[in-house]
Amino acid sequence: MLLRTLDYEEQFRCLAGRCPHSCCVGWEVMLDEDHARRYLSGDDPLSRRAVEAMVYDETEDAFAFPLSGGRCPFLDGEDLCALHRAWGAEATPLTCQTHPRFTEDYGPFAERALSAACPAASTLLLGSREPLGFRESETGEPGEEGDAWLPYLVPFRQRLYAALRDRSRPLRARLADFLTLCLLGDAVLAEAELEGTAPEDLLTLEGGTLEGELPEKGIFPAGFRLLASLEALEADWRGVLREAETAAPVPQDEALLERIAVYFAYRSVLKCVNDGDLLGRGLYTVFLTLAAERIAAVRGLGEALRRLSREVEHDADNVEALLTAFREDGAFDVGCFLWELRNS
Repeated sequence: MLLRTLDYEEQFRCLAGRCPHSCCVGWEVMLDEDHARRYLSGDDPLSRRAVEAMVYDETEDAFAFPLSGGRCPFLDGEDLCALHRAWGAEATPLTCQTHPRFTEDYGPFAERALSAACPAASTLLLGSREPLGFRESETGEPGEEGDAWLPYLVPFRQRLYAALRDRSRPLRARLADFLTLCLLGDAVLAEAELEGTAPEDLLTLEGGTLEGELPEKGIFPAGFRLLASLEALEADWRGVLREAETAAPVPQDEALLERIAVYFAYRSVLKCVNDGDLLGRGLYTVFLTLAAERIAAVRGLGEALRRLSREVEHDADNVEALLTAFREDGAFDVGCFLWELRNS
């Protein structure tokens, strides 16, 4: 199977006890079946401690280590894992072993990303001004048949990346081109779904400027109120959004914002194979990029990106709430996005 990764993945190193925002704080640790069984079958003090800490989570249909004072019960005074220290990394739950890596399996290939909610991963993403790229390797594992749209969506996504990386033009113009392509591509997918055909027109689709008048409003400050309506993982998140809503804009490095946009496009665009909502995921990409730019005025770009990734990307309900708003709320019509990009 082909595995696609971010071009900086091999540079990633966990900060462990030096991490200023440990993934062992604020998130309940879900246990995979093999590790839960290992702890249950152990007859030593640490295994018994693990069993005592385990709670069955009916929502996830799995055991979990619930938080104790907001921290994993195995996070010690040096912010290191007691299980890892005693038994090694392989003894920790798979969630802990793989974080911040998240993998999407598309059948004939898989794509892995490093979550920008991780400070070390976010630093790597923003640690270069070069266009964000990807690496491909073979895993040696057999692949499976993929969705019939993938041979058209993958090269189409390359065109979306190219639009975002065209540094001969201002970033907002590139984001507008990206959205226009997503809108036109969305129509192609809808027609293909209706007629039961392949979306071949994606391969030759031309962009350009959309005709017609735009609404005389953008997506902010309504965008901050939308984010504030979502489930919040950190207590001060809504306060950060209120600060950003009223703060004067602070210019950010367009090369870094471009890398953020490509990151979000990589994480989201191909997921439209599940529901055909290419436009929604294009709007999602632009929305989070512009939100990061605005929140950077009060928290800096790295912290803005980390917080958005943590609060949105790591909560499936929050992602779905954004996609629903983009479909149903006129305040987030594609025209409002284009007005924002042309007038802000």
